[in-house]
Amino acid sequence: MAQVISATAQFKGSRAAAGAFKRDRFLTQAGDLLSQARAMAAAERWDQALEFAYQTGLRTAGARIADSAVSKRRRLPSSAWEQLAMVGASEKDWAERFRGYSRLRSRVASGLDDAPDEEVVVRLMALAAEFLAEVEEGIVFGSLAA
Repeated sequence: MAQVISATAQFKGSRAAAGAFKRDRFLTQAGDLLSQARAMAAAERWDQALEFAYQTGLRTAGARIADSAVSKRRRLPSSAWEQLAMVGASEKDWAERFRGYSRLRSRVASGLDDAPDEEVVVRLMALAAEFLAEVEEGIVFGSLAA
């Protein structure tokens, strides 16, 4: 008699590996985006620096979410910041800090506001760099070290 094997049987147990792959991909992208943000800031293209810094935060949030139990839940909110807030208390703080830049980013991207203030962009870049470093090092998020 022929043996029937599920099409998903070969992937059983590899969810952790898939999450790690996504996490690593997001972290690599975040590092690249942060470099682009710094280059745009050096060229005094503050609108582009803002966009790249915000994208750095989003990719870093994606990495943290991919490495958590939240990624396995159904019916997740569409907002990355809302998903990040579901991961834990410190992640909720990060989500709130980045969420404050969401409206500015949207207004600049749509042309409703001119180039953002240099100080605001520098603060966002510093925030994104700090968040990225903490996720990469696993300092804040104990589950990354496990």
